[in-house]
Amino acid sequence: MAYKTTTTREVSRATQHLKKIILFFSLTLLTACASEATEPSEPGGFSFIVIGDTPYGPPDEVMLAQALPKIRADAYPFIIHVGDFKGGGAPCTDALEERLETLIATLAPTPVFYTPGDNDWTDCDRFKDEDTGLRTSDLDRLAGLRTRFFSAPLTAPAALGARHQETQPENAAWRYGGVQFATLHIVGTNNGRDWVVGDPLERAAEAADARDAANLAWLGKTFAAAKANGARAVVIAMQADMTDIDDKPEDVMCEGVAANDAHPCDGFTNLRAAIRNAARSFDGPVLVIHGDTAPFTLGQSFAGEEVKNLWRLNAAGDAGVGRTGQAYGTRDVTIVTINPSADKPVSAQGLLTGKSPKAKSAPGD
Repeated sequence: MAYKTTTTREVSRATQHLKKIILFFSLTLLTACASEATEPSEPGGFSFIVIGDTPYGPPDEVMLAQALPKIRADAYPFIIHVGDFKGGGAPCTDALEERLETLIATLAPTPVFYTPGDNDWTDCDRFKDEDTGLRTSDLDRLAGLRTRFFSAPLTAPAALGARHQETQPENAAWRYGGVQFATLHIVGTNNGRDWVVGDPLERAAEAADARDAANLAWLGKTFAAAKANGARAVVIAMQADMTDIDDKPEDVMCEGVAANDAHPCDGFTNLRAAIRNAARSFDGPVLVIHGDTAPFTLGQSFAGEEVKNLWRLNAAGDAGVGRTGQAYGTRDVTIVTINPSADKPVSAQGLLTGKSPKAKSAPGD
């Protein structure tokens, strides 16, 4: 979610550079044997990859170029992309969406489950539309993402049982190793309810309410399926860090949207509550994976009201150097390992750095 102003020329140059890197590794790996996802032979743990909040610039492109062959070589069963495939300081363009398409194609046949981030659409109105001279419509950009990435059936092995939500196709669900997975379209910028300047407020509010309703319905179906199928654990992935609410009044639900960030409400309160309640009603571990903020952390902190079987991973990504020269974030993709029967059912580390996430056990840690 990091914000740094980037020119259109810089975006184009970076896009072409990453495409060349990806093409090189794609051609190099054509002879590699890539198997479809198969269930683990034993009911123990397994690992998968999480990508998010990258690439924001050339250093991230280099990181991805190094990560791609390692991801392919280890034949992970699937990959989750938690959104923000571009920096917040870059205008939203078709070329950057095509860059993500190229990345997903390069990782095939390993399925990639992508859920949009705020940089991908709800922050697009920071910039003007080159054709109209007006602020970019966030909702138009979202419609484009849905057409490009979610209008066709999911490309995934039949064994995963992958499916889209009919009313909100970017929400997906699948099952692997006795674990139920789902993505929810939850984004930063107060869940897309702040800084709405490119669309009529009433239209944006209706869209935000519809997203919330669809997410709550999909969450309910996910846990119902987990219980019906005897799942050992549930994993929910999204872009937003729902615990990062700044100075918002926690647990005050939003009504409508705002053209600034003075909206006195918490855009995530109903979703956090629903996840907590769902976790309490489930016998196994529940893991929430997200991006959005820089800290690479894993623990059970969930905005002050913790649940004993609920874990939260803030995945690697969103790395850079701040205005003071201080580095932040972890420039990497994340290997997530889940073993529902273990004392610590969730672990993670950076694929390239080998770095483990910092423990996050209580608010303010």
